[in-house]
Amino acid sequence: NEYKSYLSMAKATSIHISFDPISNLKVRVRLKKITSAANFAKVAGTFANPVSEGGDIELGEREDVGTVEEAVVGWQEKLFSQREVELYSNEINCNTVTERCYYSKIEELRNKNTLKSARIFTYVNEDSYTANYKANRNPVTTSCNTVSYLENKISFAKPSNKRQQQQQNPVYVPKNALVRASNQVQVSAKQTMLIMADIGRSRGLPKPEDEVVLCTISIDNSHVIAVKPSLQSSETYFIDNSDGDVWEYSLAHMNSDISNEDEVKERQVMDELFSRHASLLHNMIGSVFTDPPDEDSIRVHVFGELSRCFDFEGDTLFINYSFDLPPGWCVEESVELRGMTQQSRVRDTKSGVIAHLNHPLELTMFRTRNETTSSTRLYLEVHSIDSWDRVRLEGYGYVTLQNTPGCYTYKVHTWRPSGQDRSTRLRRFFIGGTPELSDVRYTHIPNNYAPNEGQNMLLGKFGFHTQSSGVVEVKLNIIHQKMPSFIDDENKYKRNALKDKYGRPGVQLALMEAIEHFSKARKRLQNIRTSLEPSLARLARTVTTERAIINKWSKIALKD
Repeated sequence: NEYKSYLSMAKATSIHISFDPISNLKVRVRLKKITSAANFAKVAGTFANPVSEGGDIELGEREDVGTVEEAVVGWQEKLFSQREVELYSNEINCNTVTERCYYSKIEELRNKNTLKSARIFTYVNEDSYTANYKANRNPVTTSCNTVSYLENKISFAKPSNKRQQQQQNPVYVPKNALVRASNQVQVSAKQTMLIMADIGRSRGLPKPEDEVVLCTISIDNSHVIAVKPSLQSSETYFIDNSDGDVWEYSLAHMNSDISNEDEVKERQVMDELFSRHASLLHNMIGSVFTDPPDEDSIRVHVFGELSRCFDFEGDTLFINYSFDLPPGWCVEESVELRGMTQQSRVRDTKSGVIAHLNHPLELTMFRTRNETTSSTRLYLEVHSIDSWDRVRLEGYGYVTLQNTPGCYTYKVHTWRPSGQDRSTRLRRFFIGGTPELSDVRYTHIPNNYAPNEGQNMLLGKFGFHTQSSGVVEVKLNIIHQKMPSFIDDENKYKRNALKDKYGRPGVQLALMEAIEHFSKARKRLQNIRTSLEPSLARLARTVTTERAIINKWSKIALKD
């Protein structure tokens, strides 16, 4: 039983990745018969009548009952067995194109007197035995012999299982679908080669049961080569047949090592390839990168879109937009702060009248944090145009950009000026003329608003008649880029973090002062606690002693 378990020991599979031509692969196979069925009778008799003192059994030297057979096999090289020679020698047995080729090759070898009947032969990828071997081999490698969920799903993807499933559960398929399926050519993603051995008795006709697999070699489209058993080990493997004969065989990799000259050439080619790839990446990425801002400055990137418009009166809408930068902010000279979207026709949906714009927005600004007094604003002017090219103002709105980075979605409720007289409404209806603001920044308060002497800082809009209009959806992604502040003082680091989070100096100063007062009070309490700990300990010991004395005298007084 131990000998049988040793014979059935699993062989390891080696995985290789190589971009060299697989046709260069050469494998040497050595096959040798070491024991015949008669030796097992001797072994059995020895087990029945043990003669050694310690109970150990010595089988003696191994008897060589056959000669060594050796063959060097290349990738997809066809070597015929004795059974194949007898089968393909008769042209009647050759039905497929591959079998006819084998018939011609056998006749050619026979005419040259080079046809040999060897025990070592091969099955290539075109042979039917190889296809059956790949389809019927058990993929389960565990001892419990259970099929996993993944293997069960993969099995249904195999053509054989599909045909069996269709036979068991017939389903009506249209004729045109069958025509399309027949025109599709299934290309095998993996090629396999089997190195076999005929270990049957030399007498009598060869049997398919006596053919055993010595080595399996496969390669897929990803240049992954799987060899079982591995060619890297120098182990000797044992096989036996139904008659009890035992054989041993070994495998070896016969490809010669690369010469020094070829190795140098290959290294030069790989270096040139890598240099070209690096230059290609360099040309694709470029070498011009923007330097980070100074330590006292910050770069703000704004990416977003004007997404949709809701509940406007016009049939075709477009938006004029502009950015208003506060003092202390700047952009590059080539950056445009104004723009216009494309025209979008409105659609009636369950949620209302919607016009999809999805116009991209992109802006890069620079600011000095000490000079920040207000925020950047995005002003919107919604217009409509009809089939007569009459343009009407539909609404004004603005968005105040946040001072903190993040993703934001705004619902901008717009309004438009409305005339009080009838002529203004008639003009809007017939020719498209409507009242408009001379400066769109007066939708809010302009950043550079400077009232005259004696006037209030507030911008009064009393008496200005307006009318509510639709809603514009704006999506913005704000990114801040700045140099890190490498400061050891913890309080200064917190101050810088607060400056980055809040844009107004008043808020910054108030928060920093509160944090400083809190830290000073905390340190004062810690110092007081540290100084009072010894005195409190002495006071506690004194109080404990006095309580003990009082309790003692009280007991004496009670006894008296």
